[in-house]
Amino acid sequence: MFVRFLVFLLIWLFLTAFGTFMGYGLYPDVPIFTTGVAACLISWVLAIIFTVLRSVTKDEINTQKLETGEPDYMAYPGDVANHTVGDEEYGGRLFFFPESLVFHPIPKDDVQLKDWILPYKDIADVKQGPAINKIQIDSKDGVSDFFAVHNKDKWINQIRAKANIKKAPPATP
Repeated sequence: MFVRFLVFLLIWLFLTAFGTFMGYGLYPDVPIFTTGVAACLISWVLAIIFTVLRSVTKDEINTQKLETGEPDYMAYPGDVANHTVGDEEYGGRLFFFPESLVFHPIPKDDVQLKDWILPYKDIADVKQGPAINKIQIDSKDGVSDFFAVHNKDKWINQIRAKANIKKAPPATP
């Protein structure tokens, strides 16, 4: 970042000096101050253009590549959710990956927690959780996970569809 600033500064100073001397040489009757100001403004614009073009060609702008080996979470449908683990809740996002349901927690106390991943084939049931905004996801190995989500009915239906779970018939009195 600092190197780019120095390059920009050098380009700007060179163009300003060049423009001032050229302007004074071509228009000797114009005051040197006026020529210098005009050269300064024109060189400022040219230096910005040159620096941006140089940065783009060297791939220094918008290089937000996933170098951590993590998937591009935002490429998959999902929404904000809180995962309840024991007495704690972890904020993050719940995603529909092609083969599994994935909860990606946000870092807590500067510690990145691991993703919670449950393949759709391992989901036994999805239903209303213990709280009004929670869903309960039961796995085939007997573990229940709870998520606080917005629009819980939509989540329940979508997870059931992905996991091929038939909606249970209503209980008869």
